[in-house]
Amino acid sequence: MPTDAHSAGSAASRDAGSGPGGAPAPGPRIRPTVAALLGVETLLLAATATYCFVMVTAGGLNGRFGIGLGVFLLIFAAGTALAARSILVAGRFGLGYGITWQLFQALVGASLLRSGPYWPGGLALGLALVLFVLLLNLVRSTPLPGGDH
Repeated sequence: MPTDAHSAGSAASRDAGSGPGGAPAPGPRIRPTVAALLGVETLLLAATATYCFVMVTAGGLNGRFGIGLGVFLLIFAAGTALAARSILVAGRFGLGYGITWQLFQALVGASLLRSGPYWPGGLALGLALVLFVLLLNLVRSTPLPGGDH
């Protein structure tokens, strides 16, 4: 019978979070960094949505398009916020959503670089690449549902 929380579960699930020679994997150490970067993305998405709403009221954007884009961005901002929380508690949702979002963001960033606004495109593409690599590093250190498979 296990006596502490670290001895519960199968050896395979305990070993999944360790590196070569039984040393801890880098996953737990980078979780706060990944969550913080996803938080930055959340803030940038919310700021862009706010900009869309302001531009609609100022007449700079078509009403239906601007409001639709703003709502779309807020939905993704909520998703990245939930992904950041999931990463902090070693949940699987944050990995799947985060990796998928980074692929989408990389496409948008590359499109921006191609069409002219270089600094937002470079920021989006750079952030997407860094987070994609960090999220992939977390995959092996995140337990599978059920813990003993």
